[in-house]
Amino acid sequence: MTARRFPWLAVLGTLALALILGVGVAVVLVLDEDDASQDRPDTSEALLEQLREDGAAVLPTAVQTPEAVPGYDYSEAVTGVDIEGDLIIPADYDADAKDPWQGDPGKIEVYADQALSKPVPFAILPDLTSAEADPHLALKPLRLKRAYVQSQDDQSVATLADLGTYWSLNPRAYVVQYLEPDGSKRARPLVTQVDFTAQTPAPAQITSSVTPQGDAFLEWSQVPNATEYLVVLQQRRDSSLDDTVRVVGRTTDTRWSSAATKRCFRATCTQNDLLKLTTVDASTMVTLPQLVAEKVDARLGVIAVVDGQPSVVTPIDFTGLDALPVRSDRKWDQGADLANRGLAALPSRFLYVSIEGSTRATGAFVDRAEVRRNGRDWVVPLRGQGTRLVDPVRIPVAAVDNIDAAVTTFNKRAQGDYPPTGLSKTSIVVRSDLPQKPSPELPPPDYPVFGSNDLTRFIAGQLIAGSTSIDVSEVAGQPGLPELDDALTEAVYQNPYSLSYFDTFSIEGNVIHVESAFSQAEKQSHQKDIAEAAESVVEQVINDGMSVSEKVSALNRYLVDQADYDYGALESSPGKYRSDIPAQFRYAWETHGILVDDTGVCMSYAYAFHALAKEAGVESVVVTGDLADGGGHAWNKVKVADGWRAVDVTWNDPRGPWNPQSGIKYLLISDAEFTGSALRTERDDWMSNAYLRQYATR
Repeated sequence: MTARRFPWLAVLGTLALALILGVGVAVVLVLDEDDASQDRPDTSEALLEQLREDGAAVLPTAVQTPEAVPGYDYSEAVTGVDIEGDLIIPADYDADAKDPWQGDPGKIEVYADQALSKPVPFAILPDLTSAEADPHLALKPLRLKRAYVQSQDDQSVATLADLGTYWSLNPRAYVVQYLEPDGSKRARPLVTQVDFTAQTPAPAQITSSVTPQGDAFLEWSQVPNATEYLVVLQQRRDSSLDDTVRVVGRTTDTRWSSAATKRCFRATCTQNDLLKLTTVDASTMVTLPQLVAEKVDARLGVIAVVDGQPSVVTPIDFTGLDALPVRSDRKWDQGADLANRGLAALPSRFLYVSIEGSTRATGAFVDRAEVRRNGRDWVVPLRGQGTRLVDPVRIPVAAVDNIDAAVTTFNKRAQGDYPPTGLSKTSIVVRSDLPQKPSPELPPPDYPVFGSNDLTRFIAGQLIAGSTSIDVSEVAGQPGLPELDDALTEAVYQNPYSLSYFDTFSIEGNVIHVESAFSQAEKQSHQKDIAEAAESVVEQVINDGMSVSEKVSALNRYLVDQADYDYGALESSPGKYRSDIPAQFRYAWETHGILVDDTGVCMSYAYAFHALAKEAGVESVVVTGDLADGGGHAWNKVKVADGWRAVDVTWNDPRGPWNPQSGIKYLLISDAEFTGSALRTERDDWMSNAYLRQYATR
């Protein structure tokens, strides 16, 4: 047996490890004096019994589902672990966790997501309850307290909030074991899903929305006997524990707005700055291409507190909030002739950077009451509709004949001029007022079904078949499968025959309720047209002797020659959400827009290429993201040999907004080759999270 180290840990005995984290306070290691004063049980069995009483759980080391996710095995899940409890692993090897965020790389790691991209900090200690002949390691949660600062009577008052442990903030975690209990390397890492619980119940439901001023607004269900609620933001930017968790709201109410996080610096203000999802925004990267943006691991949620005891966090999804404004983007005034044209030179659109780093646009307006004269200039606060953002613009008095009339004329011109976008988010809500009984499972469809896993494929098949109430209880819950909403969004984006882009979904337990945008007859008619068009196109342009690259090139050429970008449909969607798009223009976002009617926007181009690629025997996916110059976008990736390459048919279309005359500029390229105006970031909703890493280009 390998000699066990940790001589310094022997001093700790069964003392609890805790971290007290406060604003401006260094990380401190604290020994629990109450535990230290207790007599240590005399026998290993007694210690093990005490461990069980403390809520510890022994993790399995046996594989239940091999290759549940490519490259990873899964064990059975472990549920009901207390937020104070240790996770015990049989291990005849030493572990040395120098960085609590990393665990011990290559041995034991813990993540908050199935994609294994969001690490959870923890400590590794020897399990002193185990016998010397059967050693174990204990993964111990780190306790967490945070200061909350609020203004009271023009003074800042700080209070300390007990958030429980990092298990509280990550009630579902994934433990990765790289070694067998005897210390030998596993053929594939073993992943164990662990669900934590607390005596205090968490809010059962939480909803998020955007206020008319562009702030995040959270509402949640009341917890009986709760004395307060803590709105908690996890936002890891570096390897330290400092400032990774903030209490951004502390309230006895069941609602909170991010308006309280507004920050002003002289004449300009920012909002939602704390919620940023990237270290560098795309607007800055356009002017400073040497900068490399990194995604921020940002998670927001609510903890209920009863008699001083915190619950686990009830998280929210940033889906629908990623367009929240942060700061204005003053690109508009480059070359604007303010001296001669006055307010007539102001743009009707107001550009701003959102929390996910893209530049977006909204209607501009001026409040006459805010306009003031400063010497020879009018100071005109240009504001963005739906935001709290303002850009003070100095306009020479000599350039304005009548300031009242000029403001009225400008506002009339700018009114209703919201930015069009070719892509928006899937609508998923949680409701309890829907029928309890799901529809029966429909027979499999006759059209292609896409999905990276069994759950996604099942949902996709039912969407294509036209089910309005999908019961996934026979499929969900298996090791390695994604969360239900994760699988649902993949099913929508990766299935051009589902025609579900405009559907509204609600999730109740293991049942997905679907409010379809098309009647069953409309859906079946469109599906038939798509299938016939795909078969006809492939017969025309594809032959058996073609390589994959040649097939992709032929399909791209057909679409850019045949299809037209639908500017009219784009201009018909003045808002940020799918509900803003009139029903008569929905074709431009669905597969049949480009493939059958020969016109559409980026989403239809991507769906059409995906359908054609499947018909031609080419493996492809639809990708969604945001352009550096603003707006959502969709494109494709195809598998060539052993790697993936990007294809953007929309940007290849010579008659499209970007006018690439060759029609092949963005054909079979790497992600890094999207540069200049084509610079973009990928979202994570087009594919189940655990599989995203597989689609990086080579």
